[in-house]
Amino acid sequence: MPAKRKYPAELYEYIRVRQESCNNKTKIAREIKDIFKLDEEVETLRNIVRKNYGQKKIKRLYFDIETSYCVGWFWRTGKQWVNHNQVIEDKKIICISYKWQYEDSVHTLTWSKDKDDKKMIEKFIRILGEADEIIAHNGDRFDIKEIRTRAIQTGLLMFPKYRTLDTLKKARKYFSFHSNKLDYLGEVLKVGRKLDHEGIELWKKVYAGDEDALNRMVQYCEQDVILLEDVFNVLSPYIDHNTNHAIQLGGHKYDCPNCGGGDVELCHTDTTPMGYIKRHMKCNDCKKQYHVSNKTYTSFLTRNF
Repeated sequence: MPAKRKYPAELYEYIRVRQESCNNKTKIAREIKDIFKLDEEVETLRNIVRKNYGQKKIKRLYFDIETSYCVGWFWRTGKQWVNHNQVIEDKKIICISYKWQYEDSVHTLTWSKDKDDKKMIEKFIRILGEADEIIAHNGDRFDIKEIRTRAIQTGLLMFPKYRTLDTLKKARKYFSFHSNKLDYLGEVLKVGRKLDHEGIELWKKVYAGDEDALNRMVQYCEQDVILLEDVFNVLSPYIDHNTNHAIQLGGHKYDCPNCGGGDVELCHTDTTPMGYIKRHMKCNDCKKQYHVSNKTYTSFLTRNF
């Protein structure tokens, strides 16, 4: 005779509360039946996913770019309107620095000696296509658009949309910092600062073909990527997620959407104005806080059975 299946005490407590709070006994009976029902096909599929993708790491990409200035005609300094037909030479991308999560090194691509950025952009477009999530500071408004602009100008194909997370947008949405610049966030969050550089003079030297100046710019850009990752890691528990990495890694909806870990716990429960129950969870590994539906939380309670 097979051993009787044991369920956690939290499940029986949940059923008791639902029975007391709902007058529709038929609905409660159907809900209890669904809770205890084991869907073998779903479990089999989940096991296959775990076997094939369980060791997969999150492909989260951090990156930053530096662009050259535009060259044009103008008659005086100060604020003024510069028409497009006054532009002699459009800006290009000087370098792209990027880093994969879990990697210890930062990689950098640069334009050629004749200021040709096509090969660099072509290579980085392929890198963008490998990422599950792309993180940049002001990346949605600036970095991605600059790359896409140079791609279309040089005849390169590029996806119209990527799965991104912009730390500038998150800082503006969830906090009230005196400044949302990356350098200030790094300082106030105590994770680091940008490197000092000589301002526009550095760009002038790079434009003139100074290799030492280009190397200094690469160091500056790479430090921005390191700072970006550190700032994101501090912000992450306080902001919502744009990608559910738990599902990508073959996990469950109740697992941590940020790191995919399963060491999670219930923080508190609230009810929406429409009467839906929301369960707020916390990851004990990366400290991410998030919410799941009551149905998903029920699956969490029975995860070992």
